[in-house]
Parts: sequence; C-alpha cells; structure tokens
Amino acid sequence: MNKTIYLPDDEAETWEKARRLANEKLSPVIVKALKEFVKSKSAEARGFERIELAFDDEDDNGLPKRKAFHGRWVFPPKKPLKYWDEDGTTGDFYCVAVTAKDNVVMYTWSEGSDGGEHYITHGRFRVYPSLAKAAEDPTVNAAALAASVELGVPVEELDI
Repeated sequence: MNKTIYLPDDEAETWEKARRLANEKLSPVIVKALKEFVKSKSAEARGFERIELAFDDEDDNGLPKRKAFHGRWVFPPKKPLKYWDEDGTTGDFYCVAVTAKDNVVMYTWSEGSDGGEHYITHGRFRVYPSLAKAAEDPTVNAAALAASVELGVPVEELDI
C-alpha cells in the first residue's frame, strides 16, 4: 500500500537526516512511530497515563532502573499503602498500578530506623497478570487485597 506523507518545508532537513540514518528505508521507522502513537492514544482514551518510575532495583544489586508503562495508580508513590511493624520503627510501602494491558504492577520498599539511623531499602518492581495472582505472592498479598477493595469487588452473578 502506498501512502503519501506531506511535511512542512522547514522539516526537509529532518526528513533527509532520518532517511540517511535509516539507510533509505523510512517505512519501518514510520510504522514503528505510528504503532507507538496508536498504543499511547488508545491507552489515554481508556483513562490510562504514561507512568515512569525510577528506583534502585533490590533484585539487581541496587542498580538504578527506570520503567515506563501505560497504567493507572491505585496506590501511587506519593501516597503508598503503608504497613508498620508493632513498634512503628519499620514500615513496608506498596505502590500498586493497573496497566493498560490489565496487568498489575507492584512497586515496594521498606523504611525504618535502626539505632536512630533512618534507612530506606532498594525497591522491587514486580508485574503480575492479575490481582488474584499478586495475592498468591506472600510478599505483596496485603497490598493486592487492599487494591482489590480499593478498585471495588465485582459481583459474581450465579445461576443457581
């Protein structure tokens, strides 16, 4: 299929640079950009936003990571779900998001004080296919249950 793209005259230099960088094959570059545009706009139309999270990854020796996806926060980083131990010195923090592909993101970390010193552990970023699967993981079970309640428990219609 042949399609024509019209560009303003002041973008001719950009076109030529892109053509050279793509070894004269701009179609794959354009299709990739169009797919990303459609994915982004479709997610936004369904009420999702692009979420970007930067953290030091506990599961990868504290290496800094950045993850981005389209989703909606249930418990955002600015207002995480918090569970403190009995004496209030150590807390586990949970951020939960639902993605545009109906997966569940759990971002967790711990904070506390030890002998007067405040500490924050590196974060953990996990993706689950559903809240039910997340609830099977004992490290995030409480957050998955709280997110289920926050999102509203659907009614199961029974034909009995």
